[in-house]
Order: sequence, then C-alpha cells, then structure tokens
Amino acid sequence: MHMLCYLLLAAGVSGSSDSVLVEFTQPGCHACVTMEPVVGQLQREGVAIRRVDAARESHLVQRYRVTSFPTYLVLSGGREIARLQGTQPIQTLRQALANRQGQRIRDTGARNVQPEVPQTPLSAVAASPVSQAIPGEAMPSIDLAQAVERAQAATVRIRVREQGAVGVATGTIIDTHGEEALVLTCGHVFRDSQGKAPIEVELFIQGQIHTVPGQLIDYEAKTRDIALVSIKPGFPVQPVPVISKDQLPTSGTAAFSFGCDRGADPTRRDTRITAVNKYNQHLGASNLEIAGAPTIGRSGGGLFDHQGRIVGVCNAADFEDDIGIYAGPGTIQWQLDRVNLASLYQPRAAVAAATPRSNVPAPPTRLAAVTSPAASAPAAQISSNQEVIVILRDKNRPDTPTKIKTFDQPTPDMLKLLGLTR
Repeated sequence: MHMLCYLLLAAGVSGSSDSVLVEFTQPGCHACVTMEPVVGQLQREGVAIRRVDAARESHLVQRYRVTSFPTYLVLSGGREIARLQGTQPIQTLRQALANRQGQRIRDTGARNVQPEVPQTPLSAVAASPVSQAIPGEAMPSIDLAQAVERAQAATVRIRVREQGAVGVATGTIIDTHGEEALVLTCGHVFRDSQGKAPIEVELFIQGQIHTVPGQLIDYEAKTRDIALVSIKPGFPVQPVPVISKDQLPTSGTAAFSFGCDRGADPTRRDTRITAVNKYNQHLGASNLEIAGAPTIGRSGGGLFDHQGRIVGVCNAADFEDDIGIYAGPGTIQWQLDRVNLASLYQPRAAVAAATPRSNVPAPPTRLAAVTSPAASAPAAQISSNQEVIVILRDKNRPDTPTKIKTFDQPTPDMLKLLGLTR
C-alpha cells in the first residue's frame, strides 16, 4: 500500500520515475519467465508495478490492444506514455519510467493498511475525460455534468513547505462562512511537520491559479488520516455538500474523483466503490475501496457520488491490485464532529427541526479563537450574532483529540482577554 502525498524536492532538476509499469504476461511465455528477475529488481527499487495475466484479465489485453507477450506499458496519470514489447534490459525500462523531465519526487512513507477480509480481483479503471459517462450510466446527464463541474470548482491544491521540500496534496472545499472557506483533505501531509509548516492553498478560477495561505484547523494522521484547513479566498466560492448520515454509499456505487496527479492541475477519474469498511475493522475506521489505483499527488482529493456529494478522501493506493483506499463517510463525520460542524452532514430534515428560524444559519466561524492580538479581528467585527470558539490543542501531541468550547454570548472581558477588543 502506497501513500500518494509526495514531496517535491527543491534542490536540482532531474528525471522523474513516478509512473506505473504495467506488465502483460501469459501462461507458458518463456520470455515472460526470463523477465521475472528484471521486474523483481525494479519492484525492489520502489517502482509501482501492475502485473496483468492475459488468461485472467483478457479485458485489459483488449483495452490496451496488447498483441504479444511480454508487453510493458508505462502509465502516467492513467495515460500510456511508453510501450515496450519482448524482453528488455533493465536500463531500458528505467529510462521509459523516467522519460519526463521535472522535479524529483520522493514518497513520504508507505501506509501500513492491511485488509481484514480477503481481497478479490478487480478490473482496472483507466482515467477518462469529463465528456465520458461514469460506469453504470448510459449517457451523461445534465445533473451529473453539474455535479462534476461543482466538484471540480471546489477542488484545490495544497502545498506544505518544510525544510527545503514541498509536500503536495489535494483538498475539497466543503463549507463557507463569511470570508472563510473550509477545506477537507488528508492528515498525513501534515504528519512530518506536526502541523507546524506553512500551508499554501491554490484555487483554480477560470483558468487562473489563485494562491492563499491556509490555517490547519485539525488533523489526525495515524488511524483515520483526515484533516481540515481554513482559507480566506477573497472571493465567493461554492462548496460541495457532504453526504448525509442517512444516505451512505454501498459497494458497486459509481463515483468519480478529482485530484492533482503529481502536483498537476486537478483532473477527474471515473470509478466505482468496490468495498465499504474493508480495512482496519478492529479500529472502527470508516473507509472505502475503489477500482483503479490513484496516481501520486491525489492524496486528500475528494471522491464524489453522482449527486456531487463528497463521500470519501483519498489516502492510499495499492498498485499491485489496482485499487485505491479512501477515508469513508464515517471518518469525515468524525472529523467534523471534532470541530462542532456535524450540521454539514446531518439530514436536512434534522437540521431544519433543530432550527427554530425559517432559514438555517451558516456554521460558526472556525477562526474566532485567536492566540495573539496581532492576529485578532478589529472590535468592529464583533457583533451580537457571532460566537467565539476556543480550540485547545497539545502542541507536543498534535494527534491527540482537541478540546473545543463554544461561547454563544462572549462577555466583554473575554473579548478583551482574547485581544478582540481594545
């Protein structure tokens, strides 16, 4: 199992070897047996390899139009960038895997995720353009097209800068309140820095990239691998809805994801959910398994259903079995509960019943708890309809649960103590 959040090293420019090598073989192929030591050596060097047995997965042989064995395809972002037939020297395969020039990429570390039940063979799902239909639907519908457009607009790229390197991940805007927007992403991108490194969030607006600073609100990087980042875009943005607690996805559900392959601009992939809560059952962690291993850089990216609701957050990939692992709805709900934002996933009827007024108010701001007068808001921004939320976190143990206290009617003395008034 491989994590998909990578560090782009700032020193030097060299060839990249972040692609997937797909090996097509068939029983009784002498040349395929001859290549086993070469392929094994590449795997030991950390190359992601997907082996395809033509007798068992003939549909992939047809899809990629393989006519002889062995055949080696180099896929990057789900697209074929190199094809080699017959026995090959190891150096030739290395050159094919590193045939694009760019910043060197290294993994932040593989995630130790083991299935609690036996896995079953899956069909590979290649990347497809937005114009193609999601599996299970005859033709793209208007509603689906709108859901895809909204999810794409809410997808952001996250950069975490630490000690001369840049960690790159993906995130999804799930809430707005005034000038603030809330981004849902993975937790392991903040693991090495313990949440203390500067964060940049890049939004994609009408073909332009808009960069704003991000503030880490909360994260957990060991078991659930989930995080929340707050930003102030400076212009209106539209969040995607979080799937409600009474409408959870099931195995076989068609879905699509957005992510920043190798740190590139966000792209869409169509897939389906193949298992629900299959991993770490003893920990009670909610997760989803999907067909098609995500590419490097998609960590933190959203998984969406046909209604455009976010149902999962990308965590890891298994290139051998061609599957992806996503934090599931229960994990998303767990994260929102920690910051008192359960209203984002509650069924609409429950939210309306709990609200005496005719319209449902926006969730309280998550930046109201300031730590210094320099970061405080002017006194003019404090009004009777605002709340103060105090977040208490152990700096030496960032993975421990945070303590959150909400003050519906903060007193003048409290505002003065927090530096919110003069």
